Amino acid sequence: MSAEAADREAATSSRPCTPPQTSWFEFLLEEALLEQHLQKPSPDPPPVQLIVQFLEQASKPSVNEQNQVQPPPDNKRNRILKLLALKVAAHLKWDLDVLEKSLSVPVLNMLLNELLCISKVPPGTKHVDVDLSSLPPTTAMAILLYNRWAIRTIVQSSFPVKQAKPGPPQLNVMNQMQQEKELTENILKVLKEQAADSILVLEGALKLNKDLYVHTIRTLDLLAMEPGMVNGETESSTAGLKISAEEIQCQVAYILYQSFQFISVSFNGNLFNTVNIVILLLPL
Repeated sequence: MSAEAADREAATSSRPCTPPQTSWFEFLLEEALLEQHLQKPSPDPPPVQLIVQFLEQASKPSVNEQNQVQPPPDNKRNRILKLLALKVAAHLKWDLDVLEKSLSVPVLNMLLNELLCISKVPPGTKHVDVDLSSLPPTTAMAILLYNRWAIRTIVQSSFPVKQAKPGPPQLNVMNQMQQEKELTENILKVLKEQAADSILVLEGALKLNKDLYVHTIRTLDLLAMEPGMVNGETESSTAGLKISAEEIQCQVAYILYQSFQFISVSFNGNLFNTVNIVILLLPL
């Protein structure tokens, strides 16, 4: 072996070995792996990427024997994948700033709808018709989180988006981008149609005088057990991450203040009351 080759081999062998990236399916096989992974200083893949991977796998359509495309099956595997995505979001403390920065509108819409589902909000329920003060704290918080995100998303969609510089055309990538764009537009259309109700839900939250709780990894684990055994604990005042009434009011007041122009379009009659409530709650 030449001296040059020996030097190259020595340099290569002295480099630190980079551990392989953990694959999404490994989290299905080992229950404790997710929390271990999330506790790492720099987990690879990062938390938000895990959410995308879990929900992407859970929403894949199936093909039957007649080669017909079917909706994703509601099986144990897909339910676990959705639960894993919720656990990652719980690890991030449901921080909308973090989630919105890295997740697309369709992915975040799916994630928050799964949160509503596991928080026992029946599908199709009109949130504006629900009395938040009468709900279990985690259920009320899930409804508030969804409606805060809905208004934030509408407000953000009104700002121009800087287009990325196009690279070499790739048909698969272009098709995927077009599909995501169409799906995002459809979701925004629904959110805008429901915006008046979302604002009323948030206005109602300003009158709440009790602390709420958002799901943690522990409470999500409890919900995954036999429901009859854990209802009391997951809905009690000691379960989940506590969000004080003052913090809730500040969060809600801020998003209503942000959407001031939107409110003026949708609530001509109620504009004065809404704006004054918001201003009273904002810090001077």
